[in-house]
Amino acid sequence: MSVRERLEEAIGEGCVVSIDREVFEEEDEIGYVVALGTELVLWLRISDGIRFDGFSLLRIEDLSEVDVPYEHDDFVASALRLRGEVVPLPPEISLDGWSAALRAAGPLFPVLTLHTEADGLGLCRIGCLRGVDDEALKLLELDPDADWAEEPSRVAIDTLTRVDLGGAYEEALLLVGGAPPVRTLRIVE
Repeated sequence: MSVRERLEEAIGEGCVVSIDREVFEEEDEIGYVVALGTELVLWLRISDGIRFDGFSLLRIEDLSEVDVPYEHDDFVASALRLRGEVVPLPPEISLDGWSAALRAAGPLFPVLTLHTEADGLGLCRIGCLRGVDDEALKLLELDPDADWAEEPSRVAIDTLTRVDLGGAYEEALLLVGGAPPVRTLRIVE
């Protein structure tokens, strides 16, 4: 069965799934597949502490394995339920390419984590999306000390491998750093 077929099966069954992106990550991740597009999958992450930890946009081509269901699905689902964790409504985001996905996600999330893992493992930028076109995006970055940059940086769309939305780390940075200075998003069609 292909990766896409496994992702479709995961949506249909609504179970906890394990994914492997062996090119970029040593360990598998667990979560729920909540939406599937032509190029991207929307993934609801479950942390090691068995709590929901935001969403990720992942390139389908980077997934090397999808286990449906995850071997400890019953345990994880029970722990989430007993903790009162409620599956959040997934954001309405186009999954047919990075530009369309970012145009939709930018207004919904004040801070995004952009991964460019092909340039080096662990490389990411966190910040507020300030503009998107088909070639690049502008990101007003928030550093690890929660200080906002003065000017947006440019990130080429074709370097993106993953985008994280609404996770605990992004929320913590925003809590300490405060709202981005005058948030505006310029969307170019």
